[in-house]
Amino acid sequence: MKIIFAIFFMVISLCANAQSDTLKAGVYSLDNNKTIHIGGVEKRPIITGKTLDLLKFEIATFTLPADKVYTQPITDSQFEQLIVVKSGNVTLTLNDTAKTVGAYSIALILAGDKISFKNNASEPATFYVIKYKSTNPADIKRGHDAGPSVIKDWSLLKVNKSAKGETRAIFDRATSMFGRFDVHATALNPGYASHDPHTHRVEELILMLNGSVQETIAQDKFDAHAGDCIYLSSGILHGPKNISNEQCYYLAIQWHNLKTD
Repeated sequence: MKIIFAIFFMVISLCANAQSDTLKAGVYSLDNNKTIHIGGVEKRPIITGKTLDLLKFEIATFTLPADKVYTQPITDSQFEQLIVVKSGNVTLTLNDTAKTVGAYSIALILAGDKISFKNNASEPATFYVIKYKSTNPADIKRGHDAGPSVIKDWSLLKVNKSAKGETRAIFDRATSMFGRFDVHATALNPGYASHDPHTHRVEELILMLNGSVQETIAQDKFDAHAGDCIYLSSGILHGPKNISNEQCYYLAIQWHNLKTD
């Protein structure tokens, strides 16, 4: 009987551990207590885990000292990356194409491509690396048929203004991971909500670029500030509102795994 109980509790423990890396909807912040030094940069994790549609989901900031270069290993054929410049000016070399961009600029790195970073300035530069692997098999051909890996300079993005604030369309395309990948930037004026709290099947990531919002998640409300990531799981009620006295900016990122999304 003791052996049976021991086996039972061991199975329960294993099941609990197996689920421990599944992300819950919420606000995630930089973990300054887990700084990792790698390849001459400082890496600080924000999110590490998996979701309904992602077998692996990692977000971290990388800080590159002045006048230094950091080259990532070639992106594994089962992973894709999104790069977002947090601060400073960085020269991104995507495969054989180099472009110098400033804060909030963004690069989509399809599976199998490579990118390197050079900081020519006298101050450190920081960028986010969002790495993910879909639960669906990677489709390299689909990704490249929709277009190559690409760098989008924030200063060149078209701005659409409204009473609420601003929007910038960045990506809405197929990739090597997803049938549709949608990224846009929103600026909310003080007192405005992006939309009424709502739900949808697709998961979503909100990356706070500056300012603050109050995010409805299910029946609760959470404050999120510059640098925070808000993960919204499938079907959960959500909606951001700017309750500060200043305009705020964030990226909204959605990945569509089903044809019905």
